[in-house]
Amino acid sequence: MGTVQGEGRGGGAAVHPAVAFLREAQARAVEAARAASEPALLLWPTHPVEFLLAGQEVSTLETRAAEAHIRLHMPEAVLLRVEAERGILADHADADGCCAVCADPAAGRRALEWPCPTVLALARAWGWSAQTGQGGGEGGSG
Repeated sequence: MGTVQGEGRGGGAAVHPAVAFLREAQARAVEAARAASEPALLLWPTHPVEFLLAGQEVSTLETRAAEAHIRLHMPEAVLLRVEAERGILADHADADGCCAVCADPAAGRRALEWPCPTVLALARAWGWSAQTGQGGGEGGSG
């Protein structure tokens, strides 16, 4: 697999804990996806997942939902999501303590403090908790 956007990008001086957490979670996801990519060609289904019960193929709402879930977590899907998220993170960069993109209409269109709600939402999707200031486990979107 190729390089994922933003990979290996060093941060500036001080990095907000949510952003550090997000980057670490994305790096772990990319590493796991790449490790799974080679055997994935042999192991991941290229056709509908077959669920067998007592030797009989079973196709129910639940098995179709499980198949959709599996496909969302295939290595290529994970790498695409991480690349998209890293692009969003790059767009919403720290510009002298403010988000380079977001403006607060209530504050006369002034830039929002960084990290902006978009960056914090990305971190929360990976398990970041503002209350604890850390991740809540391996979870997340990718």
